[in-house]
Amino acid sequence: MKRKDCIIFIIISFFCLQVFSFQIESSKRLAKVQKKIDQLKENSEISEELFKAYDEISYLYNKKKDYYRAIDYAGEMLEVARELGKEKLIAEAYSKLGFYKRKEFKNEEAFKFYQLSLVYYLKDKNLNRQDSLNLGKTYRNIAQIQSFYGDYLSSEKNNVNALLYINDRDKNLKARIYYSIGVDYKKRKLFKEALERYDLAINLSNFSKDRAKYYNAKANVYRYLKEYNKSINIFNHLLDTVDYEKNIKSKARVIDNLAYTKWLQDSTRNVLSDLHLAESIRVAEKDRNGLKASYAHLVDYYKNINGNRALTYAYKMQDVAKKEKSPYDVIEALDKIKILEKPEKAILIANRRSILKDSLELAKDREQGKYALIKYESEENEKKAIENRLLAEQQRSQKQLWIFAAILTIVTSIIYFFYRREKTKKEKAIEVYNTETRLAKKIHDELANDVYAVMSTLQNNSITDSNLLTRVEKIYAQTRDISHENSPVLTGEYFENFLKQLFVDFTNDTCKVIHKGLLEVNINELPKEKQIVVYRVLQELLVNMKKYSKANLVLISFSIQKHTLSVMYQDNGIGTENLAMKNGLQNMETRIKSVGGFITFESKQGKGFQAKFQFKK
Repeated sequence: MKRKDCIIFIIISFFCLQVFSFQIESSKRLAKVQKKIDQLKENSEISEELFKAYDEISYLYNKKKDYYRAIDYAGEMLEVARELGKEKLIAEAYSKLGFYKRKEFKNEEAFKFYQLSLVYYLKDKNLNRQDSLNLGKTYRNIAQIQSFYGDYLSSEKNNVNALLYINDRDKNLKARIYYSIGVDYKKRKLFKEALERYDLAINLSNFSKDRAKYYNAKANVYRYLKEYNKSINIFNHLLDTVDYEKNIKSKARVIDNLAYTKWLQDSTRNVLSDLHLAESIRVAEKDRNGLKASYAHLVDYYKNINGNRALTYAYKMQDVAKKEKSPYDVIEALDKIKILEKPEKAILIANRRSILKDSLELAKDREQGKYALIKYESEENEKKAIENRLLAEQQRSQKQLWIFAAILTIVTSIIYFFYRREKTKKEKAIEVYNTETRLAKKIHDELANDVYAVMSTLQNNSITDSNLLTRVEKIYAQTRDISHENSPVLTGEYFENFLKQLFVDFTNDTCKVIHKGLLEVNINELPKEKQIVVYRVLQELLVNMKKYSKANLVLISFSIQKHTLSVMYQDNGIGTENLAMKNGLQNMETRIKSVGGFITFESKQGKGFQAKFQFKK
């Protein structure tokens, strides 16, 4: 046995062992799933678990090529899905029925099931990634059946629909769809477009088996266009790169196509050994579809050099085509036989070929008629499903719009409420400030001047009572102090210096006012109304200190944390155990609240007085 034949024998033996192992494992799984189904039915349990069990057992029978049982269990899937009332599951069951019907070559029924699957998928308003992928696969399967019936434009449309629903992560499926579009273009003799789609498929796919098929299709187009060098280069590339241990059928296909292309380019080339090698692999693999190609190529090779051998292979091609139930390949084989046979027999072959061709055309017309009717009904159903889906989406969008409008109204109202509240506080603070300023001016311009005039009159009167003069002077001093305390506050970029002057005004020989942290808090950046509040509160604290505290040291600390300004006032005055909320303290609290802050006071006998206030900067 030659080394090459030995390697082929080992590969085939390994493959047979794998098939045998799979059959044993499959039988075990079948028994296990059937037991599970029996238990669920015994408990009268209609659930998604039962649906999945039917799905699994139908898949296992499909792997065993027992399509009758696979379809039977897919029908059970559909019944469970209907009882559960779940559209996604109904769509999935119809899709499985379509898949198994295609395996039986019942394309009209398969098409109908796929269209029903499509309708139920389109009814669902909330497709997740997996549902979207299944919908894309359904469009693809419909496109493949349309391609089979020669409806290439509809096939292309549904392949494009499939691409729209398939996520970018499913690149291999996208590649297969581009390949299918390329095949349709090739059938329509749009070779440039076909090559472009094959390239897209090659670039997307990372499955070596699929890539080999796409490259093979591309090479065949170049061969059809008689660009033999390009075709041969691709086939040589496949021989060097494809892992044929995993798929020996691909090896046979490449060897056969490469040899045949070389022969077409130059009929004197010695390619016979490679043609027979491909044939022997296909015989061993029982690859009847591949054998049709091998026998067709061998007929062409021997036709002009050995007519009897060519005729033998033509009859072999006919036998394989019959077993494959491929009537068009039978016609091709009869065409080859008709040329090679003796004239009297060739006439009989021609008649047989004509009868078969006519019956095929008649059957095709009938199928086309059935397909056209199913297609019309299905498109109407699909149209209604899409319209219902769009209507549902419109209703959902309108509902979402109303919800959004309601939320927006509520949020806007809340924002406006807080805005108005803050604006009112700000306006009140400013109004208080303006009132104080106006009163201070009035006291200064009118009352203080009048009191001063009375004092001047009394001083000029020789008989004036000195006690009365003292009392009037005291009234004047109080009036002046009130005017000074309520005089305008210089706000803005000069506020820090203005505040420092306040501290200087209250510093004398008996009391020292110290401040820290004022520079770091950037107090000049405060809004005007907040600067006024800071000034008035500190002014009132210092006035109270001067009147009641008897302190000789005051410390005022400024700090900021998380956009909150804190001010701490401390003095070492006499303090008190019982801190009464006098008018002055109430005024301070009112001022701080007007800017959204709060103030606290603390005082103990002999331990001084302390106040702390803060608000958002």
